[in-house]
Amino acid sequence: MNIKSGFWGICLVVIFSSCVGYKEFSIEVFKPAKLAIPTDVRKIVLVSRNLKYKSDTLQNFYQRNNSLIKDKKKINIDSLAVSNCLDTLAARMMKLGNFDRVNVLPFSSFSKQMVNNVRPATPEWYSTVAEKNGADMLILLDMFSCFYSVKDGYSQPEAKVVTSNIWSVYNAKTQKITDRFSQIDTLYWNQLDENGNYKRTNIPDKKTAIVLAAGVIGGNYSRHILPSWTKVDRTYMLCNCPEFQDAIRLAQKNEWEKAVDIWSRFTESKNKQKQTSALYNLAVASEMNGDVDKAIEYTDKAAKASSGLFLGAANEQVRKYSAILYQRKNEIIKLNQQYEVR
Repeated sequence: MNIKSGFWGICLVVIFSSCVGYKEFSIEVFKPAKLAIPTDVRKIVLVSRNLKYKSDTLQNFYQRNNSLIKDKKKINIDSLAVSNCLDTLAARMMKLGNFDRVNVLPFSSFSKQMVNNVRPATPEWYSTVAEKNGADMLILLDMFSCFYSVKDGYSQPEAKVVTSNIWSVYNAKTQKITDRFSQIDTLYWNQLDENGNYKRTNIPDKKTAIVLAAGVIGGNYSRHILPSWTKVDRTYMLCNCPEFQDAIRLAQKNEWEKAVDIWSRFTESKNKQKQTSALYNLAVASEMNGDVDKAIEYTDKAAKASSGLFLGAANEQVRKYSAILYQRKNEIIKLNQQYEVR
């Protein structure tokens, strides 16, 4: 082996690699529902079946400073919690504007049943409820369970509610259960802000915490059946070049057109790293401007520009982003299929 030439080869790799950097930023994208509600469904009724596991024996207990405590008096939390859960879900559905009517049946519509397992009701039960309420679809909270714990004897008090829920969807037009969904969530309260700094706040008691948690559950389940805004991360590709740094600063101020003008000057650069960075960032700009197809075109060009020995890391990043864009394109197609036709 020629040690001298090997040394210079390593130096070249370091020089080329040192020019590549990345900076993450967050955006919100509109994602389709996991469960597509048919377009002919216009009237929906939300129902609590009020099922409880026989093994759920802690309904009238809570945990305080690691000790199990029994409630001094029985509190009918389920009624308040389930109502808040379904009301929150109904509000989200009506806000979307895709349905003529979303009604919530009173919690007292069905008495509590203690069961070993949560199973579907009879076909006649579903059809009767749907027909009686003029529903095209029933969304059913089959089971709601929760447990509250608090630590209030500490310098930093906290509380949490662990919830477990089972949902199902009945299509009255096809007379079939079309979806079953299990959900476990934990909601926390403490006296720290999002940056970990102390912030004096009240720690909720059991009743308040469970009702609040139930509302969150309804909101979380809405993401299963409705499109929702979701925070995702994207990445700028950096380069040790003053013009690129100016472009990044412009992009961070949402001045994408000015940033695009700068990056566009380097799409034919003989410097492959600058060319790759420019094409990659133009893809990001295209996605920010709502043109995913154009963004994919730029990542295809960036992948070709970064092929070779010295830009392996950049090429991998380009291909990862390309995969994200193809997924995003499919999500947009699903969104159009689910909602634009209404």
